[in-house]
Amino acid sequence: MIAAISEQSSESSSASGADSSENANGSPEWRSFDMHSVIAATEDLFDFILSRKGWRVRVFLVQDIVNASDVFLQEATFPYVYAKVGKIGDLNPERSKMIRRLVNTVQSFRQAINLAPDAWSAMLIRTLLKPESQKFVLDVFLALANHSSYKIPETFWLFMSRFLNYLDKQDIL
Repeated sequence: MIAAISEQSSESSSASGADSSENANGSPEWRSFDMHSVIAATEDLFDFILSRKGWRVRVFLVQDIVNASDVFLQEATFPYVYAKVGKIGDLNPERSKMIRRLVNTVQSFRQAINLAPDAWSAMLIRTLLKPESQKFVLDVFLALANHSSYKIPETFWLFMSRFLNYLDKQDIL
């Protein structure tokens, strides 16, 4: 939902050439949806996910978050951090798709927030103040800590090794 909104916002802003605040207030395209209605629908979705009926969705979300963290913690994700040749997508297209999906999600959410920052901030604060959301955040944190407890040190040292090799090569040249 957020991705669709941000896509529409980027399409309409690039089509009209004006900034997003002018589009939101004056353009007929922007009258086709109400940002406050979108925020209310998003809040309703969060409320459902955090309710008793949404426990299956929460389980899948935690699993997806853990899988996404695995993508970043796997040694092969950053093989060319300090090299000028090679692409991550060449190594494993599945990981590359996951990384692209995460980056696109964050960018879309940021664009949606930029359209109505006060309303989005208020909704996010209301949601985060609920005990159910605090419990969910704790569940995610504990799942990540439990799942990644051995991978983080290993990945850190592999990254540091590559960094030191990079620094060593810089001194030679």
